[in-house]
Amino acid sequence: MDNLTLGATDLSRFETFSIISVDYKTVDGHKITVDVLYPKSLNDPSQEHLVSVPRPVLLRYHGGGLIAGYSLFPPFFSPWYLELAQEHAAIIVSPNYRLLPESSVLEVLEDVEDHWQWLHQSLPMLLQRETNGTVKADLSRVMTIGDSAGGIRAVNAVYPMVNPKAPYFSNGQQRPVFNLPTYPPDTLRLHLEKVKRQEAIMQEPVVISAAADADRFQLMFATCQHGQLGQLFPPSPISPYLLERIDAGARFPRGGVLILHGRDDSVAPVEESYVLQRKLAQVDPSLNFSTCRAGWRTWI
Repeated sequence: MDNLTLGATDLSRFETFSIISVDYKTVDGHKITVDVLYPKSLNDPSQEHLVSVPRPVLLRYHGGGLIAGYSLFPPFFSPWYLELAQEHAAIIVSPNYRLLPESSVLEVLEDVEDHWQWLHQSLPMLLQRETNGTVKADLSRVMTIGDSAGGIRAVNAVYPMVNPKAPYFSNGQQRPVFNLPTYPPDTLRLHLEKVKRQEAIMQEPVVISAAADADRFQLMFATCQHGQLGQLFPPSPISPYLLERIDAGARFPRGGVLILHGRDDSVAPVEESYVLQRKLAQVDPSLNFSTCRAGWRTWI
């Protein structure tokens, strides 16, 4: 836990990037922001061969168990994204989105859709204004990427959480997570009661789209430790439930999805990816699907 909070102020990994921060939507008076990063080398007149060509885009969503984190939270911003962007002089677009449990899963998905529209409608104008046309985005080349919960957001249309209703996420059974101490099982319930009291006083919804303090991480880890995340998902078989969407005819795109799921993942068990693998082998056998490597988290 301490390494997360202590690392929150170390922005050194972003030193070689210019960063533009703007709002992309407002919900109940709460502004939800997006950060646009591009290599400072694109500001160099000697790099005319790069500047003259629209750059590819990495659309990156942050992790945090759907409950914590924000777009530029350093401990959750994998260095390889920055290395990839430097290598290809690419633009990184990293949005915030509403967080659970104050908001619903469907509201989070709404943010993903709204940001996708913003990316195509407003990013070109933003870059024109902020860089005097020096940096342009090639929106025909967009790679969606994300860590952990950010992976769910990044490719939600083709790889949301495999089964939020699985017992691991919903049976309330206590389990270890990251060798952390066990937090009280009523952490989520008490937090939701506090939110309801706030909303009653304010007479408006509480909206959180960026949070990385110790209390927030305790909320996230407690929810995972006690198998309570599933209760935050809607009960009906709608868009978050990938297996039911596959049964209804949804299919993965060819040649465009990479899933790396650690065998020792203590937050989202690898067995759920094996369930997906077996399902796809049954209904879509021509799809190449490989899931596992040694490690502890899911990266997309």
